[in-house]
Amino acid sequence: MAKRMEILVGAAIGLGMTARAAVDGGADFLLVLSAGRLRVMGAPSLAAMLPIRDSNAFTDAFARQEILDRVSVPVFFGAAACDPRLSIPALLRRISEAGYNGVANFPTAIHLDGSFRAALEAAGLGFPREVEMLRAAPGYGLATLGYAKTRAEVDALLEAKVERLCLNFGWNSGGSQGVPSGVPLDQAAERARRLFAHIRRRAPGTLCFVEGGPIIDPSHLQQVCEASRADGYLGGSTLDRLPLEMSVMQTTSAFKTTRLLPQEGDTVAALVPGLVGRSQPARQLMARIARLVATDLPILVEGEPGAGRTTVARAIHQASGRSGALTFLDARQDIAARLFGEGGPAALLALRHSTLVIESADALPPMLRARLADWIERGSFARFAKPAERIPGARLVLTHPLGGEALARALSAQRLVVPPLRDRLEDLPLLARALLRGAQHGSAELEPAALRLLMARSWPGNLRELAEVLRRAATEGRNGRIDLATLEAQIGLASLAPPASPGDERAWILDALRRNRFRRGETAAFLGIARKTLYNRMRRLGLEA
Repeated sequence: MAKRMEILVGAAIGLGMTARAAVDGGADFLLVLSAGRLRVMGAPSLAAMLPIRDSNAFTDAFARQEILDRVSVPVFFGAAACDPRLSIPALLRRISEAGYNGVANFPTAIHLDGSFRAALEAAGLGFPREVEMLRAAPGYGLATLGYAKTRAEVDALLEAKVERLCLNFGWNSGGSQGVPSGVPLDQAAERARRLFAHIRRRAPGTLCFVEGGPIIDPSHLQQVCEASRADGYLGGSTLDRLPLEMSVMQTTSAFKTTRLLPQEGDTVAALVPGLVGRSQPARQLMARIARLVATDLPILVEGEPGAGRTTVARAIHQASGRSGALTFLDARQDIAARLFGEGGPAALLALRHSTLVIESADALPPMLRARLADWIERGSFARFAKPAERIPGARLVLTHPLGGEALARALSAQRLVVPPLRDRLEDLPLLARALLRGAQHGSAELEPAALRLLMARSWPGNLRELAEVLRRAATEGRNGRIDLATLEAQIGLASLAPPASPGDERAWILDALRRNRFRRGETAAFLGIARKTLYNRMRRLGLEA
């Protein structure tokens, strides 16, 4: 027999709309199940195992109203056989007369175990009663589909001559209501391979299906099918709840973030070239920069680690309209000779129309601070010189962590505080777009749900952390889109990344403590460090309280 190019797909659903959509997508047959109806009502599939409804009447009611006579493929009825008042012949007759093409044993006792299942079996209400129903079904013109988990259950179904046999791996593990699967994917594939080989030896004409457990997307199914040569797949949660959850979440997120998503033609508070933002803190920052660049006063740019102090320094130079060079020096190095031109090239401070940025200005030695203050007093920024006596020189910009009041006073500098990202989350969509473009990922797009995840984070590492997360997510994203799962993975990696400086480390540990409700043992495990190491760092950073 020629190899089938496509596997058979049965859609186990509980709503007319999803039934028609499944058929349009190529489903070969439908199963109407109480579990499917409960899912669209907001309950997990396993609620079908509870005595909360007359399962057969419940299933028949929605199937007659919404599915039967409205689809072009066979419809199987998921029958509960455990009711002691139930007459199996009467049930099968009603199913046949209603126009169903077949019957399946669902809800099924295969999802039960232990003493409770044993008691049901002893009372004649367990799995053997389901087998009895399936054995009798062909006499009423009904096709059969049997669910099983174990070899003993498989053999009982084969003895009853079922036409379709579904090896079930348990409730699906994905989504918001999934049940953790105890069966890894590779073990599921191996189990299916062994049991299907057994089935084909005993009853070669039986169609073999797989369902549930770790199989939650087509790639998982492919792995199991390649190992087991399965004839088909039965999908319940994977065909309705999981895609519905994702689709509704994404669509709702898109509407929710409409005001946040920047459009190409958006105008923002671009008072200062090189800066992005339209939030109130961003506008205030830009307005202050615009006022300061109209003067020759030194500017001290303060902010948390990663907040964008260097970016602001570049923007100050650009907004000043200076035609000279923009030069960066690190105060943690010996920069005196370059500043004052000692025994070398001309002093950088004396270069006209240029901007000199001294980064990490908190590390300036006391002697160098005094010399800078003296130069500012007597040189191009002399406060008491007559206008004709002022010598145009470089604009001096210094970057400093928060708390630079003393240095600002010493240098007669104007303080400019860069707001942290958590105080300007309204700007995050614009910032994300700008950062992606700057990292040569300009075509990458954030899905709305991913954007909402960004907006919900406190970003202790500020723009630096955001840029790193976006860079990695854009690299891992598919088809130029950054989805929720990709972003969650990259944020998780960022949370575990080692800190770059003491300021970053404090924010890194504090964020981890908050995530773990300040339980230090769990925080240490989350960060991947020993408890003693965490305690020592907390003590050093003043976080013990």
